[in-house]
Amino acid sequence: MQRKLSAQWQISLVDSILRGQFAIAPMMLAGLFPQIQNIITNKNSLADQPQLTEVPISAYLEGNSNSVEYTGKKTDQPIVAVIPLVGTMLKYGTWCTYGALEIADMIYSASMDPNVCAIVLDVDSGGGAINAIPPLKQSLLFAKETGKPLIAHVDVACSAALWTISYCDERYIDNDISGMIGSLGVMMSFFDVIPYYESLGYKHHTIYSDLSPDKNDVFEKALKGEYEAIKTEMMNPAALQFQEEVKSNYGSALKVDTPGLMTGKTFAGQKSIDIGLANGYATLHQTIQIAFDRAKANEFLKS
Repeated sequence: MQRKLSAQWQISLVDSILRGQFAIAPMMLAGLFPQIQNIITNKNSLADQPQLTEVPISAYLEGNSNSVEYTGKKTDQPIVAVIPLVGTMLKYGTWCTYGALEIADMIYSASMDPNVCAIVLDVDSGGGAINAIPPLKQSLLFAKETGKPLIAHVDVACSAALWTISYCDERYIDNDISGMIGSLGVMMSFFDVIPYYESLGYKHHTIYSDLSPDKNDVFEKALKGEYEAIKTEMMNPAALQFQEEVKSNYGSALKVDTPGLMTGKTFAGQKSIDIGLANGYATLHQTIQIAFDRAKANEFLKS
């Protein structure tokens, strides 16, 4: 399958980083700051990085640890499709990263493929932009409607990645060393670049119509260090929706009264299992077998 890179992806990337609202683990956000600086100062170009050209859906036959080519054509045996959700989550794909829209297309493709009996979402992400959630949510809900098991295999699933895996039927954490789930919360971080350009001799002016007194009001206040409006009008509603959807998707299995769970704490492997964020430990290949087993159980119940 060939990638469909969005037009003007460079502008979308800069806009997401500079002005986006994020559900992301702090250590991941810190890594974005050097990228922001390089973009502003033109010190590097993403076009110099190796280009991703193929959509990376992997397919597995039962009992075979080696992947087979995913073609969408009829196979003699059912396959489990493995779709990666790796790195910082952004809505639009870039030259060298997959966007949520592309990953959602992979999920739709696997959901509609009659050869695919189940889908494994292979997750290693500290989260990302809030606007990456809707396309993934929509595609995962579509996949669930097909009746195919939807299983998450997790190394790290924080913030937006946690929001995403909450739509899966089951979630398995890979190991007790680097495995981590949590960081349920919303944050926003942006640079005030006006002083930088003023240091170069530019004078900045922002003028609003007399008929538009509320336009960009929360952002203008934030630039002045007044954060209450932007938290009340934008961030708090998003954080509340995040909490409610995770609680609803997990159901009674999640120990919602765990200290820190709903307020942004991150939980290592065994603790994440104990409080219901994960069903247990499983490697990728063990998760694939679980997906095959769930698919066979579903078929048996239909017969």
